[in-house]
Amino acid sequence: MKKIVQIMLALLVLMILSMVPVSAEDATYTIRSSVYDNTDSSIAAGDFYWDANSFSGLWYPIKPGLSSELLYLHNSVNSSETIQLGDTIKEGDFYYISKPQKKKTKIAGSDDGGTFIVDNVDLEFYYLMGFFGPQYFVMPDDPSDPTQGCKPDKIAKILVQFGSDDKKQMLSGEEWELADGWTLGVDQIDVDGEKVWVHLKKDGVEIDSGVVSSSANMTNMERTYLYKDNDDYPVFYCTVESIFRGTDTDFAIFKYAFLRGDLTTIESGDTYGIFDVEGFEVPALMNCVDYAGSGTGTVLYTGDDAVVLASNKDITLNGDEQIDLHGGLYLKTEDTTAPCLKMTLWKTCTIKSKSTTTQTETTEDDVVVVDMGEAEAVDEQPDKTEPTASTVDEETVDADLEEEVPNVESSVNAPGFELLSGVIGLFCAVLIIWNKPR
Repeated sequence: MKKIVQIMLALLVLMILSMVPVSAEDATYTIRSSVYDNTDSSIAAGDFYWDANSFSGLWYPIKPGLSSELLYLHNSVNSSETIQLGDTIKEGDFYYISKPQKKKTKIAGSDDGGTFIVDNVDLEFYYLMGFFGPQYFVMPDDPSDPTQGCKPDKIAKILVQFGSDDKKQMLSGEEWELADGWTLGVDQIDVDGEKVWVHLKKDGVEIDSGVVSSSANMTNMERTYLYKDNDDYPVFYCTVESIFRGTDTDFAIFKYAFLRGDLTTIESGDTYGIFDVEGFEVPALMNCVDYAGSGTGTVLYTGDDAVVLASNKDITLNGDEQIDLHGGLYLKTEDTTAPCLKMTLWKTCTIKSKSTTTQTETTEDDVVVVDMGEAEAVDEQPDKTEPTASTVDEETVDADLEEEVPNVESSVNAPGFELLSGVIGLFCAVLIIWNKPR
């Protein structure tokens, strides 16, 4: 009997251990570019660049085929030849360029008016660009007329963006947790008057409020709630599609929700790894460079709005070296015999694991970019540190959630719960029998 008790104890311990959640490790992977091989006859002499076609670590929305980034090597050492092993890319000759792309918004596609102006802010178009991979929303030069261009030095993450078919139902008195401390609340719904009173909060503090019509006779512009900052840059907007009267309460249906994060200003002289910000216009050196993308905007012209960064030190291309650039991005050369040069761009990425008790939907931007040599986390804003041997730059975006998923505890979510109960019961029965007076 003593042996049986020991077996039951062992089973009980095993079952308890199986119920303890195991911390999932972050998944790390690397992305490699196409190979620069100067022995390949297709490689032209002179300058060379990687874009989203040749390196998937750069921003490239497949639909509608936009692209903004390229890494450009200016061969000022032997311009009549290819870049060779042992060559030195002089300070200022290695460029990172990102040119914002104009795109029609989802909310503008919902209206046939041709323009979509709300409170003197034109929401018909916006500018997007990648910045070392992740996507950013770029502020327009003139919020009332986006066709006038943009300010590539003022960018922000997109925290929430509804697709054409996404909807959010909200009851009167309900608050919707958007992202990054922002919430939208419905104060009151007037079904008869076809109006909705809403408010917008940041970290629990009310920032703005307004009344929006839901009448089907109104245009989508008249049914849109917009909150803008002091410079008239849009921060949040959404359209009231309709309202309904329920049995116990009234509710409204919202569409085309958009929310951006805090504004980040990129300034001339800022340092990102081995790059310094040189300016905000495409230099003459890259005039007419046709890079990845199917749109007409994927050609660089001198003077175009763009973020232009240039290397702040000489880079010698010796064999079998790894040269850290910025935020998990590095250049790697193979161990070859001169003058043969084979080099590639690499990017180390980590997908952060989700807690076992948190249910979320992730987007493609839920990627943290981590440098090879470090494991410390830093601020989400673009890294502006002096160049070091190894830097860290985490880039995260909150998931675009259409609806919050409640965290409900249930035995259904605990596999083996019934078996555990059975083992405990059996163990107790054995103890009773063992301790029964003989």
